[in-house]
Amino acid sequence: MQESTISSHCACPEIHFPGLDQLFEVYADLEQRIAAFKRGTGIDCLEKCTHCCATAKFVEASIFEMLPLSLHLWQEGRAEEAREKLKGIHPEAPCILLNTNPPGGLSGGCSYYRFRPLVCRLFGFSATMDKYGNPHIVVCKPLKETDQEIAERIDQKIREGLLVPVMPEFSSRIAFLHPHFGQEKYPVNIALFEALEIVGRRIHFLNSTRRGT
Repeated sequence: MQESTISSHCACPEIHFPGLDQLFEVYADLEQRIAAFKRGTGIDCLEKCTHCCATAKFVEASIFEMLPLSLHLWQEGRAEEAREKLKGIHPEAPCILLNTNPPGGLSGGCSYYRFRPLVCRLFGFSATMDKYGNPHIVVCKPLKETDQEIAERIDQKIREGLLVPVMPEFSSRIAFLHPHFGQEKYPVNIALFEALEIVGRRIHFLNSTRRGT
């Protein structure tokens, strides 16, 4: 697999990881499917909802998914600040990227929304498969509380032919883009910490090499 330079998504052009360009292609495909699914169902996140971000016990990502944000934080000069916040953090702690007071008009509170991992993109707008291979929508708790029958109505639309993004499909597509860093899932804060460490070591090696020439 060829290595990709992420010049369009972060400004660490000399740090290379295979598959990152393809990762953003998968995300673009997913965003198109989610947009169509939203139109077909009429659902969306509640305004300023941060429920899933604040319950990060169930928010897991691979190190690979957190590499673009890690590269960006190193470029911004905020990597060390993030590392300090993450050192020794409890695995079930809320995501450190959570902005508890997002600006008006935003549906959620991610400080680095365009770099969010797969689960943050899928949650609320995707399905899991039952033992018979049938997709069933995963609806978040706040939406269920506002409408107890929402899941059944959406599942009916799916049975009638509405296409829905399927979690295992996209998870597999991304995992195999980088078999080493993409297979294992961690609590999102842990995944980000490990990604920051990996990029930091590469930057240190690159700087050491430059000083030696």
